[in-house]
Amino acid sequence: MPRIAIISDIHSNLHALYAVMADYQCELCTGVVCLGDVVGYNAFPQECVNEIRAIGCPVVKGNHDEEVVRYAMAMRDPETRRGLEVRMNHYARQAMEWNASCLDDDSVNWLRRLPLQRIERSKYVLVHSSLDQPQAWNYILNANDATGNFNRQFLPICFHGHTHQPRVFVWDGHHSIEMPQYWQELNMRGEVVIPLNPGVKYFINVGSVGQPRDGDCRASYGIYDSDAGTVTLRRVEYDVKAAQEAVLSVGLPGYLAERLGTGL
Repeated sequence: MPRIAIISDIHSNLHALYAVMADYQCELCTGVVCLGDVVGYNAFPQECVNEIRAIGCPVVKGNHDEEVVRYAMAMRDPETRRGLEVRMNHYARQAMEWNASCLDDDSVNWLRRLPLQRIERSKYVLVHSSLDQPQAWNYILNANDATGNFNRQFLPICFHGHTHQPRVFVWDGHHSIEMPQYWQELNMRGEVVIPLNPGVKYFINVGSVGQPRDGDCRASYGIYDSDAGTVTLRRVEYDVKAAQEAVLSVGLPGYLAERLGTGL
């Protein structure tokens, strides 16, 4: 099987997406999958949707993808807009409204039709948050949180995003265990290789392309190599300053630009 790039949480950050695309091409990846949240927070929603659609890769829906559809539909129907339930914090909501205003109807419909989970080649499963309640958008922050997912995971590997933090959880048949040494090495060295052991289930968060939140502002993604029996997590430098300037230039909150530089 070819090497598969696993990308997630792009959040309309075109500068970061281009950097990751260039990196996985250099890493000889011949396939890509996307774990959702193509839009939100940053300045290039239409462009990022266009790029992901042009790749033609498997994509699952993220919570921001779902929300931007709600906002876009409400903008087209004043009655719906007046009754629109607020589900996000102030900054996310401002970005969502602006992102929704930028998308054409075809992109909105594409986002609306995305599935919540996908099985690929009977080898691994994709979801944005977790398999037990995919549309509840639960945050998997520790081993205890991961238990519910493992109860619904019947393939050896599940890739997810949502928290914007690269993490590795394993199920040894009895317990969910977090493996913090992997993300610690990732942030120190910019790459970590995770060996996949037979009989063990893996629930792997590949981190965020467009808005990392683990204290490292570099973009993060993964590479699954079934022949080698490994998942590699990688950090990628990109032009953070240009992404920040783009956020400010379209009138989005300064906080959203600031956090790109801190990785928090």
